[in-house]
Amino acid sequence: MDRLNFEHHVVPLIWPDSYDGAVTGDIISLKNYRQADIYLAIGAVIGQAGAVTMQQGTSVSSAATSLSFTRYYSSGFVLDYDGESVDTPAEAAETVTGAGGGVGYIHKDLGGRVICYAYNGTTFVDDEVLTFSGGKTAVANGIQKNTDIMIPRTASSNTFNVTAVGNQLYMIPISADMLTDGYDCIELNVADLNTTEWCAWAILSSPRYASEIMETAIYD
Repeated sequence: MDRLNFEHHVVPLIWPDSYDGAVTGDIISLKNYRQADIYLAIGAVIGQAGAVTMQQGTSVSSAATSLSFTRYYSSGFVLDYDGESVDTPAEAAETVTGAGGGVGYIHKDLGGRVICYAYNGTTFVDDEVLTFSGGKTAVANGIQKNTDIMIPRTASSNTFNVTAVGNQLYMIPISADMLTDGYDCIELNVADLNTTEWCAWAILSSPRYASEIMETAIYD
């Protein structure tokens, strides 16, 4: 069975285009849904880093109050390694740097494999020396892979930065109970990324009412 119109509803927030300057997404209502996963996709070339924030409001015509959130997800990758200098796993948030200049932040070191995020745009290559910021060294066993995975991250002061690396995906999970009492609408705000092709959309789920065609989110 198709999941669209059965388990989830998709709403474009910002259509794909080249944007220069801060952009505000279409306001959507959570009156009929309990969950909204907000996706932001960056194209191949990005002009500069920029902050992402969320606003909340009482109608789809205005959302001017900051919405607090602590979690988001960003594109990650897996890098296998061998020949490590020590058996001790690297700590979370350490960097791993390849001899060719690739850099990633470690989400988890599984021993012989690291799961990373915040890739700097330079590809890791097979057999290059890897240096971990905690002091361990190793050798890359193949190139980075599994670049479709999404890594859980922690936002700081209700915001995070889109990094200046192309072909990246971000997601902010927003549940209806995160909104202030009396508010049911949310808005995505992205700072100036300086001539970058990107877009954003929301996947709404956990509908409050069952129907063959799920309820709108662009009217309140």
